[in-house]
Amino acid sequence: MAQSFTSTTSGYTGTDAVRITFDSPLPSGFSLNGGRVTTGSIVGVQAQPKGSTGKYLTTDIGTATIRADKGYGAVNFLWGSIDTYNTAEFFDQAGKLLGSLTGSQVASAPVNGDWKADRTNRYVTFFADTAAGQSISKVRLKSTSIAFETDNFAFIPASGPVPVPEPGVALLFGSATAVVLLRRRRAIASRAPLPA
Repeated sequence: MAQSFTSTTSGYTGTDAVRITFDSPLPSGFSLNGGRVTTGSIVGVQAQPKGSTGKYLTTDIGTATIRADKGYGAVNFLWGSIDTYNTAEFFDQAGKLLGSLTGSQVASAPVNGDWKADRTNRYVTFFADTAAGQSISKVRLKSTSIAFETDNFAFIPASGPVPVPEPGVALLFGSATAVVLLRRRRAIASRAPLPA
């Protein structure tokens, strides 16, 4: 498995992404099951992610699943008030689990659900291994306690630009990912198509 992820303080800025902000109906080809779309913060119940405005998605205690009718190369989203008991899972169109992330992996210690700190309110990007033919069509958010809050999703096409991580925060699931990302950046820079 050669997926990777980044954890940064800013979201994806490319114009090629399909965006979900929960302030308007979901884009065509997307569905949401579970969770609750809400606004504001209530101590011990829900916390609006730092940097989020308007509506956002919370799992409460349970799950929320966003499905797309096609696959994407990466998914970027704002993960708010990160806790150790939050998990994001990423699946392909056949329902195969590509990888998962826990709050402990994406936030700086202490991972305590602080809804005002940068270390526990992060934009997370999960990359499929597109060189191996992978793509993401489902994101499942799970929380075993209150709660898992997210906003500002960007579903990035496999041919889109690669978001650049902040220094020192990119973590790799496999060493092959570094080679894949380097090849992809070079191809984008030269405007040459990626090899199949």
